[in-house]
Amino acid sequence: MRFARVTGVSEVQFVIAKGGRGFVLVGAATAAAAAPFSLYAAVAFLALTVFFIFVFRDPRRTIGDGVVAPADGTVREVDQEKGFVSTYLALRNVHVTRAPLDGVVQKESRWHGKHAPAFSQKTIHNERLEIRLGTRVGEIAIIQMTGAIARRIVPYVSEGQSLGKGQKLGLIRFGSRVDLFLPKSSVRILVRKGDKLRAGVTRIAEVCDGPVE
Repeated sequence: MRFARVTGVSEVQFVIAKGGRGFVLVGAATAAAAAPFSLYAAVAFLALTVFFIFVFRDPRRTIGDGVVAPADGTVREVDQEKGFVSTYLALRNVHVTRAPLDGVVQKESRWHGKHAPAFSQKTIHNERLEIRLGTRVGEIAIIQMTGAIARRIVPYVSEGQSLGKGQKLGLIRFGSRVDLFLPKSSVRILVRKGDKLRAGVTRIAEVCDGPVE
């Protein structure tokens, strides 16, 4: 699985996201092993491997201006008064999450919980991973949640780590939901419910006291 290291945002670009490569390898190996015994089984496992490649793809991104989206998907809720943006990640979306701004990981907390559908009101009780990031506009919180299909969150960062805007935070296997809390007095949210987002690219908010490159 080809990858290339680049400078600037401490990025490592992979064709297949870390945390998803094992699925691809197992699928491909099983397809190869089944081929001498059953063509149908081999084709089925090959199709599954192609599905995993699609689901765990990790495309290269040109980082956008301002406060960027932490996840691919559709905006499910916005609350300007709370500095809140919630994004629903469908199965077809890229599942790698990214930092909305430059900052330092202040705290990383994991809660074990249920696996309700990501669009359900019960999602707040699901298993989740919260990353608190200290930035120039104040502390922001990125909450990655599992869903009915998504069963695990694979973190790429750790407490005390300095991150560049757009740097990868982790992988939510098979999509789900990402909530973002921004300092309401420091930013103006630009997106609305139903907007389509691309992690690290789409500008979702602007800083009130000046632009963020």
